[in-house]
Amino acid sequence: MKTLVEYAKSLGTDSPERPLIEMFAKSSDVMGAIPFDGLTGAVYEGFRQAALPTVGFRGINEPSTAGTGVLSPFQESSYIVDHDLDVDRAIVDRYGETRRAREETMAMAAAGRLWIDTFLKGDNTSNPRVFDGLQRRSRLFNRTIANSAASGGGALSLLQLDRAIANTNQPTHIIADYATMPLFIQAARTQSLTGFVLQTWDEIGKPKMSYAGLPILWGYQKDDHAAMLPFSEVASGGGSPVTTSIYVVSFRDGGLKGIQLKPMSFNDMGLLENGITYRTHLSWDVGLVDEHKYSLTRLSSITNAAIVA
Repeated sequence: MKTLVEYAKSLGTDSPERPLIEMFAKSSDVMGAIPFDGLTGAVYEGFRQAALPTVGFRGINEPSTAGTGVLSPFQESSYIVDHDLDVDRAIVDRYGETRRAREETMAMAAAGRLWIDTFLKGDNTSNPRVFDGLQRRSRLFNRTIANSAASGGGALSLLQLDRAIANTNQPTHIIADYATMPLFIQAARTQSLTGFVLQTWDEIGKPKMSYAGLPILWGYQKDDHAAMLPFSEVASGGGSPVTTSIYVVSFRDGGLKGIQLKPMSFNDMGLLENGITYRTHLSWDVGLVDEHKYSLTRLSSITNAAIVA
C-alpha cells in the first residue's frame, strides 16, 4: 500500500505518467499523505470489530471460558473519475509543449481539488456518483465532537482537540483549513500555549507545524481556489454559518485509506482527428475506506478566533 507520491517514484523516470501523477499528488498535502490500497472485484469487503469475546481466569479443575467476538461486515465501492485534458493545437504551435504542460498542471490541480472536496464533503445520498466523505462518515460511531455547544461556535479549544485525538485510534494527522494556520502560528507564539503547538522546519527550510506529535495538513497553499474547510458551517449549537471543522485521522492500513481498482492512468491520445485538439485522458476508479470505527474524528463548531487552552 503506497501513497500517490510513493507510487509515482516507483515509475520509471521516462514514464509519461510520472509527472502527471506527481502533479496530482502534490496538489494537496492531504493527497500526498493518504495511502491507497488495491481493489480486487467490484467492491471492497471488510469487517469492523463490533464486540470482543469474553475471556476470564479459571480456578483449578474449573472449565475454561469460551466465547467468540462479533465482527460487522461492510462494503465500499469505487467511483469513476474520467477527464479529458484538452489543449488547442494553436496554443501548442504558438507557445510550445511547455504551454501544454502548464494546461495539464492546472487540470491536475482541479482534479486534486475535486478529490479533496469529495474526501471531505462527499455525500453519496445526494450524488450517487461520489463516495461519502469524512463529514458524512463522522456521523457514525460517535465520531463527531463539538468544540463548543454555544450558538455560533467558539474559538478552538486545545482541550477539545485533545479529546478528538483521544477519540481516534492510532492517529497520524490533523487536517485543518489553510485559513486556520495563522491561529496555530499565533498559538505557538503564546507563552501559555507554547510547547503544545510546535512550528519547525524541514531539511530544506520549509515550515512544518504539528500538535501533540501529529503533523497538521492544510490542504492547499494560497491560490485562486476556494478554501478546503471554510468558515461556513453551522455550529452544533446553531446560529450563523461562521464555523469550520478540524479532522483527526488515522492514515494507515486497517484505518482510513483510499482504494483503487487500478492506479491512476493517463493516455496521451495526441492530436485528435479534428486536427485542433491535443488530448490526454485521465482515468481513475477510486474510493475511500474507514476500516476502523475510530479511524477519524471530526471536531466541529470552530470560529475564526485565537486558540485557547
